[in-house]
Amino acid sequence: METTPHGKFLELKVSNFGPIVEAEIELRPLTVFVGPSNTGKSYLAILIYALHKFLSTGFSGQGIGDRLMFRSPPFPSSLRSELTLSDSELSTLLRWARDNASKPRGRRASDPGKIEVPDEVAARVRPMFGQMDGYAEQFDTEIKRCFGVDEMRQLIRRPRTEGAHAALRRRVDSGAGETVPIEFTFSTRGAKPTFSSSIPHGVPLYVPGNSNSFFWTMQRMAESLAGTEDESLRQSLLFNLFDIIFMYSVGEVNMPAYYLPADRTGVMHAHRVVVRSLIERATAAGLRPATPTPALSGVMADFLEQLIRFDDAPRKGRNDNQDLVRRLEEEVLTGSIHMERSEVQYPRFYYTPRDWKEGETLPLMNASSMISELAPVVLYLRHVVDAGDLLIIEEPESHLHPAMQVAFIRNLAEAVRAGIRVLITTHSEWVLEEVANLVSLSRLPKERRKGLENAGVFLPESVVGAWRFKTWKRPKGSKVEEIRLDKESGTFPSGFSHVSEALYNRWAEITNRIEESRVQ
Repeated sequence: METTPHGKFLELKVSNFGPIVEAEIELRPLTVFVGPSNTGKSYLAILIYALHKFLSTGFSGQGIGDRLMFRSPPFPSSLRSELTLSDSELSTLLRWARDNASKPRGRRASDPGKIEVPDEVAARVRPMFGQMDGYAEQFDTEIKRCFGVDEMRQLIRRPRTEGAHAALRRRVDSGAGETVPIEFTFSTRGAKPTFSSSIPHGVPLYVPGNSNSFFWTMQRMAESLAGTEDESLRQSLLFNLFDIIFMYSVGEVNMPAYYLPADRTGVMHAHRVVVRSLIERATAAGLRPATPTPALSGVMADFLEQLIRFDDAPRKGRNDNQDLVRRLEEEVLTGSIHMERSEVQYPRFYYTPRDWKEGETLPLMNASSMISELAPVVLYLRHVVDAGDLLIIEEPESHLHPAMQVAFIRNLAEAVRAGIRVLITTHSEWVLEEVANLVSLSRLPKERRKGLENAGVFLPESVVGAWRFKTWKRPKGSKVEEIRLDKESGTFPSGFSHVSEALYNRWAEITNRIEESRVQ
């Protein structure tokens, strides 16, 4: 069996969060959460979404470096005086940027995915990683927003005795032939939440190896500073460098994420009513007594906002996913999803079955529940999701016949092969069995795949992670464990077999009693 290279993907460790006692997972290109209801699958998925929203460069319109530069409270004066570059360090940075900007992509280092920062310059950056405590309240706010709660203690499994703890870990080469972790930790233990980072002493710092624009930017900034003494510009250059180092350190969590909640079908049908209600409340403010307004979770609010803003402006790479979208519409929806804007530019969604004439459409709310369930996936792939982004889908099996569940999972596998990262939460054995088939197919030599249905759609085991959420009695809650593909059965053991066994035993008992009654 193929194994996953240790440290290839980001690791996330969580404890005492929602129903979860403890969980330790890797964020792989296809990540699957499976387990009984109320064991924390959605809790962990939303936490991952919150991490993306907080750590991506889109947060507050600023990168981490910019937020550090203008942080509140400001850096200690003793440290701020060190946040600059000497003439020698500036020359080192300029030579490094020139050297790497002039080399073709993929030929800059033995590992083209990363490039080591010169020690002389890295020494200036390391202290900045120790000054991230000011982000604790920002991340605390983002988590509460995503979950739609007023206080963090509402999400902590045992708020009176312990706080929640989440650690994001990236393993890097120590330079001595082994890997060591760079870790970013959020904790609610104590009077106030904390956000900190940990970088082992002497560990090299890296930047992504495929960032041509970064090296050209560093070169131009360093050249413009040659012969000047402008401290603010030198600090700006240092913070820009920190930004790209931080981006490498948090890896794919720096990329955008999109969340399709379990109740997306209802929202697709009712979004116009919801928005109209919010507008009416806003325009009637002051004309009637204030009334309690149900709060939307950040996950649901983001989903609703994205529905409204679809196709507001062309995006770069808009056509990159068109083949994925076309296959999904042809193979699963057997028709196409369309969007039109009303006179006031509000979107309306329609479905056109395959055999209908051109121009004939069906309002989405009048289409089948399967169409409404999958329409958001089509829209997101068509309008917003790019390679490298994360698409989180709760219960992809909802409203789908088993055959359509299998077909949909194959389409999601194609999205993963195109570079889109996918995380799903599921209760479906059909989903797990098709994921297992996709992995098994990858182990079959190409010449032996001939004649198999969808033979070109497969996923190596190294890019698939399946994690089972198990109920725990002591301490009460759930724990998360990785489930590997079973060689004999060719499946990912879901833990649901006891349900089938119980049904069989019940059938056997009923059958026996029927036979006994006939004898009597």
